[in-house]
Amino acid sequence: MFRVWLPLSLKIFFYSFFSKISINQVHLFINKKLSQQSNKNFSLLFSQCRVGFLYLLKFLRTTTKKREIIFCAYNLPEMINVAQKLNYSIKFCDLDKQTGFINLKDLKKKISNNTIAVVLTNMFNTYANSRELKKITDKFKINLIEDNAIYFDNYSEKKKRKLYAGSIGDYTIYSFNIMKHISALYGGAVTTNNQKFIKFYKKEKANLKSFSIFQLAKQVLIFFILKLMGVGFLFKVFFLHLIKYAHKNNIKFILKIIYPSLRFVKRKLPKYYFTRISDLSSYLIYNQLKDENIRRINFLSRKKRNQYYFKKLSKIKNKNFNIIKILDKNYQNFIDFPILVKDKKKLNEFLLKRGIEVRYKHYYNCAKMYGSNKKFVNAEKYEKELICLPNNKNIPLSYIDYIVKNIQVYYSKS
Repeated sequence: MFRVWLPLSLKIFFYSFFSKISINQVHLFINKKLSQQSNKNFSLLFSQCRVGFLYLLKFLRTTTKKREIIFCAYNLPEMINVAQKLNYSIKFCDLDKQTGFINLKDLKKKISNNTIAVVLTNMFNTYANSRELKKITDKFKINLIEDNAIYFDNYSEKKKRKLYAGSIGDYTIYSFNIMKHISALYGGAVTTNNQKFIKFYKKEKANLKSFSIFQLAKQVLIFFILKLMGVGFLFKVFFLHLIKYAHKNNIKFILKIIYPSLRFVKRKLPKYYFTRISDLSSYLIYNQLKDENIRRINFLSRKKRNQYYFKKLSKIKNKNFNIIKILDKNYQNFIDFPILVKDKKKLNEFLLKRGIEVRYKHYYNCAKMYGSNKKFVNAEKYEKELICLPNNKNIPLSYIDYIVKNIQVYYSKS
């Protein structure tokens, strides 16, 4: 079965073309929903998550002379690239080997009088982890920017009240790109209580062009290719063999379709960053946010499979295999199920031969990519060892049994 599953259905995709509601009403609805979930007063839509981050950093430059930002070293390089191109000084922190959360002891050492913000990338962390980090940023009176790109709808429960991921940072950034929980081809948002940022961006927005039709058309093509790859018969007889061939011969054109992080190159900020969100993406976000029942079904299906994976994989005892403990089944609700393996390439080849496609590429040790002289041991470990197993409502538990059985066979032989 194909690992990639897009929450955006063909029905909603085509329905969004013919929606009669005005675009202003669409934006008002989206902003209201995002503000509610992030527990903030204001929300702005952008053409991408990284574009929202770009304008947030441009705004922060107007508020202070401080120019230093701290990131977890294991991260998405596009975010680091934005900060660097805006002439911010970058500091990196390692992550905790066991939990995958940013190492807070390391973080405290990195904070200086020039630090303007810490970026919290919601990845393997719990709500309690994030609150602990917020206490530190509050103490030092610096901004906490919460990157909630892959944690949408995740929550922690306290006294029957849902505390959503994205509700902790002073600013929260969201992604609605093609493979996210809210899948709108392109799209992003920033929520905040700082009205000055809203006024700043409204002036900037007046100079932005419409989103590139060519860029959008390319993403629509990728959307249909991915949907086609998800057709069981076609995947088995054709696409699986194509993926095997691409891995074996390192055909990047094919691999970039299923691993978007491979598309990154260090470069100047492209022109399409300086554009407004397309109306099509806005309607796609609107129609998915409206359907809370479908989102709830998708959430519960991932949660169920996370727990099933964890129970089954916990039985594997091998020094070359490890899993990240799920401390909060609602908050740590992953798009794919992460595991750490010392022999990632060989395991991937073994699984592909048995018809199992996994997410081979995740994030990167960005400290190494951006020329840091210091070693970030755990960030390097996660880049080299982390792969993700398929997790969505179309994956039967029997298929998870098949995956786990083959992983057990691999490690029994090794």
